[in-house]
Amino acid sequence: MGDLKTKPSELRETFRISITEGVYSQVYTSLAGPGSVFLTKLLVMLGASSIQFGILSAIGQIFLILMPLGALVTRKLTLHKSATVNWAVAGRALTPFLGIIPLFLSDRISLTAVLVVFAISTALLAVSANIWAGWMARMVPLRIRGRFFAKRNAVLLGFGLSTAFLLGLLVDFYSDDPHALKLVMAAMFIVAGIIGLIGLKILSKQPERPTETTSMPVRQLFKEPFKDKNFRRLCVFGSWWMLAVGIGAPFWQPFMIEVLHMGVTEMLLYGMTSTIGSILTLKYWGRLIDRYGNVAAMKLAIGIGTVVPFVWLFVSPSNLWIIYVESLISGSMWGCVGVVTANLVLAIAPENKAQIYSGLFGAFCGMGMMITMLASGFFMPAPLTIFGLSLHPMQVLFLITAFARLSALLPLSRVKEPNAVPLNVVLGKLRIWSKVRFLNLRVTQSREKK
Repeated sequence: MGDLKTKPSELRETFRISITEGVYSQVYTSLAGPGSVFLTKLLVMLGASSIQFGILSAIGQIFLILMPLGALVTRKLTLHKSATVNWAVAGRALTPFLGIIPLFLSDRISLTAVLVVFAISTALLAVSANIWAGWMARMVPLRIRGRFFAKRNAVLLGFGLSTAFLLGLLVDFYSDDPHALKLVMAAMFIVAGIIGLIGLKILSKQPERPTETTSMPVRQLFKEPFKDKNFRRLCVFGSWWMLAVGIGAPFWQPFMIEVLHMGVTEMLLYGMTSTIGSILTLKYWGRLIDRYGNVAAMKLAIGIGTVVPFVWLFVSPSNLWIIYVESLISGSMWGCVGVVTANLVLAIAPENKAQIYSGLFGAFCGMGMMITMLASGFFMPAPLTIFGLSLHPMQVLFLITAFARLSALLPLSRVKEPNAVPLNVVLGKLRIWSKVRFLNLRVTQSREKK
């Protein structure tokens, strides 16, 4: 029914504007969003402790935890474009203060102020993101959603990381001059805020179709999805997976700075390599998702996500090349995870409840990751020697997260997705496909020799 409502011209316009606006949004997120290298650098510059790094990462999960509020904001609205844009404007307009505050306050006070401003901005943007998810679910038919988001993400990641890389060169150039570095960081966050607001101006031109309002009481609105057994299983998986991913998550970037002695440019090069891994494989992940389902793709991603943390146990300042190889692989994995987490909940949700399903699923995921992020900051383990390998406390966390990620296969196996294909069938088809490609290559080479 949802597919029939979307006119071809309307769909093309949605694709065009969504990708154009998304470029600005991704650049903004790369500079000032959760996980930004520049936010980590800002906290290092201000002398943050491991607990404060844990808080910074946990704040990023407010983005997910508060997403259900989007459904509450729009329950009486038939059109959601204005609400999406207005909440995002409020959140992105605060971004310049992240860089301005350290210019006028002491480092100790600035640390607290920056975390508070980032938390408020993230909360406002979370509400906007949930409204946007429901809006896009109505505009993009389910049959092509995997390919659309894969293509969109591939384009956006390229622009976001390339812009961040250029600004990273500037930050590294002034790293030895604390006063100049503060000025550069302030200018960068001001630019990020401006770019984010320009993107919202473009978003305001994207088509939308009216939706039905609901008179359902608020309590019932939030309880209704949990009557769906399959949705409860999905929430268990989401929180389990994010609990696993959250272990050690605040310390990937601090480990690069403090242990591997990497500059911002080198860290962004790592991110750019990861982006290349995503871009090169997102098209294939999108096809696999549309053909075989999100669950099978997620199981493959979990397998990859279990292996990559082990690489970090062997990296040192003398062999940094190892993590650039790892970044290609993990970039492909996270590209898949990004599409699946946006798509899977929409695949099992009734069309008129996509927004509340998406918001509640995001909240469970965010809560799971926030718990282990904070725990990682407050309960840093002692160094460990295992099989003759000396591990830094942060590396101990990386080892733990590898095994925790693998365990997420258990709850995922219980999630039922419409028209999904079992993983063993998918692997069989992939083996046949790889053999056919290999045989075709052999035939082509033999003909060329003749």
